[in-house]
Amino acid sequence: MLKFFRNIRKQLAAKNKVTKYLWYAIGEILLVVIGILVALQVNNWNENQKAKVKETKVLNQLVDGLTLDRDKLEKELKKLKKVQYSIKELEKVLDDPDNPYNAELDTLFGMVYGMRNITLNKAFYEDLKTSGIHLIKNEKIRRKIVHLFENNYAQVFTLKNFEIHVNDVIRPYYLNNFQKIEFSVSAQPIDYNKIWNDPYYKNIVNYRYKTLEINHIAFFTKTIKAINSLFEEIEPYLKERNQ
Repeated sequence: MLKFFRNIRKQLAAKNKVTKYLWYAIGEILLVVIGILVALQVNNWNENQKAKVKETKVLNQLVDGLTLDRDKLEKELKKLKKVQYSIKELEKVLDDPDNPYNAELDTLFGMVYGMRNITLNKAFYEDLKTSGIHLIKNEKIRRKIVHLFENNYAQVFTLKNFEIHVNDVIRPYYLNNFQKIEFSVSAQPIDYNKIWNDPYYKNIVNYRYKTLEINHIAFFTKTIKAINSLFEEIEPYLKERNQ
């Protein structure tokens, strides 16, 4: 097409038909401009498609990783609630001085002493920050991702150090007053009557109950809710983007 216009322009220039020459020259320029614009549009479309593919891949990987963490949190939350129930039962037993000792109580004693930790995967979030969280175009989703990891996950990670502190409080008493100790499973009192009449031990039991309630159970529940809330944003967004 450009060659056609160029040939006509040369013929008109040779015949000294200036006005028509100018019109054909303008037409040639317009064709060049239109060609450039079309090429840019095609290039932009290709770049947008590439960005969409990258974004979809990143979000799918994020969902896969968070699903594993959510399942782990839910499983651990169920365990902790059972532990908490057992500790509450132990408190009831200790409140009754006439309660006779039996070996089944060793399980309740064991529940008080033990580290309650969980490991979540933050690596894919660090990778996302490195590769560019800007790949995710939806601002609301970006904000929720950042809040989930910088707040909810951060709280869960603090539990490791907190559990070390809790264990430092409980361990000395258990080592001095219990035998046949299995971490988080079982512990047999050396002197049953001493345990029953010791207000300090009752404080330890209550302390363990409260720390599970205020920290572990609260943090795990909030994190599960935050993950589900993020999924509620990501799933329809991906469906819309892939239509």
